[in-house]
Amino acid sequence: MKFGTKLATGLLATSTLFAVLPSQAATVTYNLVQKSALTNVNDAEGRWQFDGGDVYLGNSLVGHYTRKKRVSFGIPASVNKSSMEMTIIWATGNYNFTVQGSHFFGSGYQIGGVSAVSPGFAAFENAKFTGSPGQITISY
Repeated sequence: MKFGTKLATGLLATSTLFAVLPSQAATVTYNLVQKSALTNVNDAEGRWQFDGGDVYLGNSLVGHYTRKKRVSFGIPASVNKSSMEMTIIWATGNYNFTVQGSHFFGSGYQIGGVSAVSPGFAAFENAKFTGSPGQITISY
């Protein structure tokens, strides 16, 4: 491949990447479309819940998510909360970020922080997130 063709291809890929990665805005909201059934796995200490699906920014598919929740039998049932961890895997390139926090079973509300980022999401380091089972908003 000629240098000019490589350069043009690289510029196109870079411009496409910047079009879908978060900009310098203070918040970004991702819509989550569940593709796998919520799966419960019980063990001696509690229950794991797993699901996954697609991630949209507006109407554009930008990635996929995998989410797990941990219900502990050591927490009274009246609390009705679990820990939650979700990783967003970007559809192109080697990009991802992970959020961790808690999930409230009564409302589906989730709250926490961004715990890990790939270089493409460095702006998300130490960011906070809120959301519901179908949407998360990152504030950074």
